[in-house]
Amino acid sequence: MKNKKILEIGSGKKYRGKHYYSVKNCFDDSNEFIMSDIKEEYGHKVVDVTNMDYENEFNVVLCLNVLEHVFNFNQAVENIHKALKPNGVAIIAIPFFYPLHDEPYDYWRFTKYSLERLFKRFDDFKIKHYGLREFPFFYYVEAIKK
Repeated sequence: MKNKKILEIGSGKKYRGKHYYSVKNCFDDSNEFIMSDIKEEYGHKVVDVTNMDYENEFNVVLCLNVLEHVFNFNQAVENIHKALKPNGVAIIAIPFFYPLHDEPYDYWRFTKYSLERLFKRFDDFKIKHYGLREFPFFYYVEAIKK
């Protein structure tokens, strides 16, 4: 994709001198790519997904391996929806079978059924699992706002 405005929620800290957790390098340089995190010391734009006030601003919102750390996940998903332009897409990755990490801020493990309810606000969405259906390793959600 080119010439899009992209918000990455939870870009993370630098690791070995690189933004190890960000996927910015997967996108064309023509995009306006905003790296963000809730922690100021990571050096990105400070954005709390539960309090952000963007409206119809982004073509893409990435929230990769973050939602399980957001206590008020309903508000986070609502804000992601609001931040997207019409025909914008939210890309969400969420672990399911994964050890506790970033304690004590590892709050949730979502099932396919909870994700279906959580993303019903979007006009269209698809959910993929990786691993066995009954024992998934993680979920991938692609949700579109029309």
